[in-house]
Amino acid sequence: MGDWKVQRTISGFGEIPGEASFHRHADNEQWLDYQEAMVLPNSDQQKPNAFRRYSYRMTASGFDIFFSDGATKGDLFLSFAFTQASTLTSHHLCIKDHYDATFEFLSEHEFALSFSVVGPKKDYAIQTRFTKLLA
Repeated sequence: MGDWKVQRTISGFGEIPGEASFHRHADNEQWLDYQEAMVLPNSDQQKPNAFRRYSYRMTASGFDIFFSDGATKGDLFLSFAFTQASTLTSHHLCIKDHYDATFEFLSEHEFALSFSVVGPKKDYAIQTRFTKLLA
């Protein structure tokens, strides 16, 4: 929980810095509310200009991520299950696009999220590293 520095790299797009936060959901202690504020590359601004929110919901085998904003609000994005003590994986078919993702907890203060998206019209990878902002 708390606030995190985010460094994201999208293949063919570039580096995207930003910040994110995880906080307990007001109505359910098994859920975390997530929001991120990122700075898109080639922007004239140095302040965040891309935003997204998700709800992380704990399950018996890992957690599910639901969209919390936009046209897909309330829809399931990805389900993650533990494959090792510090690693969760997910595979999701969205129409004809395959999403493979891995969460890897590197330490108490750092974790990584990797995506690979392949389909008839998509072929890219996203690497995101989260580093805890200490007070």
